[in-house]
Amino acid sequence: MKLEIFPLLAISYAVFLVLTLVGATGADGVPWYEATIVNLPLYSQDTWSVRGGDLFIVASMGLLFIELIRATKTGTESITNHLLSFMLFIAVLLTFILAPGFGNSVFFIFTTMTLLDPMAGFVVTTVTARRDIGVPDKSSLLG
Repeated sequence: MKLEIFPLLAISYAVFLVLTLVGATGADGVPWYEATIVNLPLYSQDTWSVRGGDLFIVASMGLLFIELIRATKTGTESITNHLLSFMLFIAVLLTFILAPGFGNSVFFIFTTMTLLDPMAGFVVTTVTARRDIGVPDKSSLLG
């Protein structure tokens, strides 16, 4: 199996699954995604509390960014990646709806990210393929 077809957000999904299913909690007993990792004082005198879920979303956004860059490639690997990414979205959506411990805002945001990955991939692939075969834009046909 080539690495180009592997949806990178599956790594985030696996991390969330493992941490949630093993019951990882913070020092105060809250779920790992609500546990404060660090409190950062800001110049404004506010304190920014960085939680586990915040770090999870930022790391997942990094993987989504890489996926969007990979979406610009054409070929069967790219199409397979989009299909696997869509199957990942379905699995994540079902987990969000059906599994206890996953109905929270952090996982919902991740769920939307797994939807954006295949949708953006299909759009980019379609636009790229259209440009490659020289299909004229509808507006240029109308004059």
